[in-house]
Amino acid sequence: MTNESIKLSVLITTYNLEAYIRQTLESVVRQEYDGGYEILVGDDGSSDATVRIVNEYSEKYPGLIRVFVREREEGVSYSKIERASLNRIMLLEEAKGEYISFLDGDDFYTDDHRLKRLSDILDDPANADCSMAAHNLKLYYEDGHEFPLCRAKKERKIGIDGYWKLMFLQSGALMFRKGDISDISAGKLKYDYDDNLITFRQFLKGKMYYLPECMASYRQIEASSWNSMDEAAHAYVNLISMGMEKTLAPQYKKLINIRHYPDIRAAYRVRKTESMAKHDNVKRAKELGLEEAAGLIGGSIKDGEYLSLLLTSGAGYYMAKAARAVSKLAGRY
Repeated sequence: MTNESIKLSVLITTYNLEAYIRQTLESVVRQEYDGGYEILVGDDGSSDATVRIVNEYSEKYPGLIRVFVREREEGVSYSKIERASLNRIMLLEEAKGEYISFLDGDDFYTDDHRLKRLSDILDDPANADCSMAAHNLKLYYEDGHEFPLCRAKKERKIGIDGYWKLMFLQSGALMFRKGDISDISAGKLKYDYDDNLITFRQFLKGKMYYLPECMASYRQIEASSWNSMDEAAHAYVNLISMGMEKTLAPQYKKLINIRHYPDIRAAYRVRKTESMAKHDNVKRAKELGLEEAAGLIGGSIKDGEYLSLLLTSGAGYYMAKAARAVSKLAGRY
């Protein structure tokens, strides 16, 4: 397949996912899509059979699947967030498509027309103001139960003001225009190119066209690195994202504070306690030059400053929740 015939690239990231990768790949290769597309799989140095399984599919579908493996040195401790970010960026740099979709190696598409639906939206000249198209996801649990991730039920275009305060879609829900990616590979984003920041960056380039249908499943694994963390550890990671967002777009500082009010509140509650998660994230925030995030995580800023931030961001957060409730009642959400 020539570069000219590839319209979009599906970028799948894996690490020790032998139990799930077949379902993921099957959901992509069976897509009914008229245009040319490619599947790039980036493995982060798995020690199980993940790479062997992916190579089986690459041989079965020659010209469709390309495989990249990042090596790991024995005995070296790696940051999970940074490794995952570098893995995504490696694939993004290799991608030939005009449109990009990320997919975690344990998640899977549930609609065989998913690629076509989103690609058609981005092709439509009426949506030239949209930098991405997205759909809802189902949270999928190992016991088989599932439910929608997002409660938004109205198909529409959404700007950053309408999304960033309260909405969340995991990056596997998106298809976005690739465009110039130099700001990712050359900037701080290469160390934290994860769900929120992938979406935030696209909002700086245009709107989101949102479909309420669930066209993929977002698998919830109890022992995953995210689900195994407590509320405070989640908050620390999100506060680093908050600092990155302010670095990318300081003009949205107020909006960013509102989104991260729950994280600011959670970190404030445990500001006087010590933990390895706190220590590691303070260190990481400082390495990234995010002094505000380091202070909020470590509890080193003055209580008055912390309380002022809690008050202003909290007021905006609860006002946003009230506005969303009104929108739901009016059928606009």
